[in-house]
Parts: sequence; structure tokens; C-alpha cells
Amino acid sequence: MKKIATIILSIAAIQYGFVPPFVDFTVSHVFHPDWTPHAKFHMVWLLAVGILMAIYVLVSLWVKPNDQKSKNASVIGCIILAGFFSSALFQSTYGGSLSDLEQPIQILGVDGNIAAFTIAAVLQIIGTAILWYPKRGIKNA
Repeated sequence: MKKIATIILSIAAIQYGFVPPFVDFTVSHVFHPDWTPHAKFHMVWLLAVGILMAIYVLVSLWVKPNDQKSKNASVIGCIILAGFFSSALFQSTYGGSLSDLEQPIQILGVDGNIAAFTIAAVLQIIGTAILWYPKRGIKNA
């Protein structure tokens, strides 16, 4: 089961760490002409942290893994995703929006960010649960 958790957590890390830069290093975010330079700075900072944390998670899961490194990696993924959902939850308090209002991305009628990060969160929860609450009597895969 540990190998399954490793694969699931890796997929989540790729989604939260490597997909956003492809979407956000565009005119809808980093290169948006109406964004202030300081807002662009924070966007690039956020993307860099996401990429670097995803790399750390993947290395922790795959390079000389052990239970503690894998559990730590699972917690980091939860923190990153909790940050996304916190900003989504409180967006009305700071005037935020899930998507660029001029170029919204929809997946099956759902905001693209919500769809993508919900899938990542479900995978993250499943992988984390497998690591932290292994079922007795099941041999590790």
C-alpha cells in the first residue's frame, strides 16, 4: 500500500507544483499588463514555492524513502492544498477571483482551479490516509 500512496501523492504533487506554472506564466497572470509589479512578484514567488515544495515532496517520496519522510511529504502537500482552498474560501474578503474574469477556464462547467485542485486534494487525502492510517493485515505494496 505504501507504493500506491507514493504514486497517488506524486500525482498530486505534480498537479499542485508543476501544472500552475504552465497556466500562470501567461498574460492571464504573471504577464498580465494590468497587474502591478508587486502583484507579479508575489505570483512568481508563489509559483516558485509550489515548484520547490513539489520537488521536495517527490524527492522525499522516491529517493531513499522511509515512513517519516513519506509522512512529512504528505503533510506538505496538505498544507499547499489547504492554502489554495483557504484563499478560495476567503476570496470575497480581499476582492479575489478563482479565475481571470476575462479568460475563465472551465472544466465540465466547473471553474478550472476548483476542478484541478479538488482532484489533487482527493488524491492527497487518499495518499495521506494510506500512509498515516495503514490497514492492519495488508502487506505493503
